[in-house]
Amino acid sequence: MSYRNLMSSPGKEGCNWLTPQNTLRLVGGVLIIQGLIFYAFAAPLTVQIFPGVGDEALHVGMVMRRSLATMSFLAGLVIFLVRGESDRVAKRVLFGCSIGFSAVALSMLKMLIDKAAVIPLPALIFYSLVAIFVGYLAFRKTH
Repeated sequence: MSYRNLMSSPGKEGCNWLTPQNTLRLVGGVLIIQGLIFYAFAAPLTVQIFPGVGDEALHVGMVMRRSLATMSFLAGLVIFLVRGESDRVAKRVLFGCSIGFSAVALSMLKMLIDKAAVIPLPALIFYSLVAIFVGYLAFRKTH
């Protein structure tokens, strides 16, 4: 199977799984799962990013992590629920996702450069690639 067939639009010969709507399903689902994981594992994730913190700082970090978890869950749910909309609406949401994931990646990069926190390099790469991928789908021409 060629790259062109993988990237084909719905209704065309080839694989039709790479649609804006399916991408919204995937991105929304991943953000919902991320929110649940961030909430359930707030303490170990906070200690991983800020090693050596005291009890009070750990508590503050957990509160902030759980707040972030609920926002991730909310965003994922909204993105997942618009999956059935038209290509035009789906692409606008994907464009917004691209901006959001770019902001997350840039924020992580700044924290890494400033040595403000221990940022896992795979997470930085993942968010950057997702930003590029959803941006590509937002601007990809469909026939």
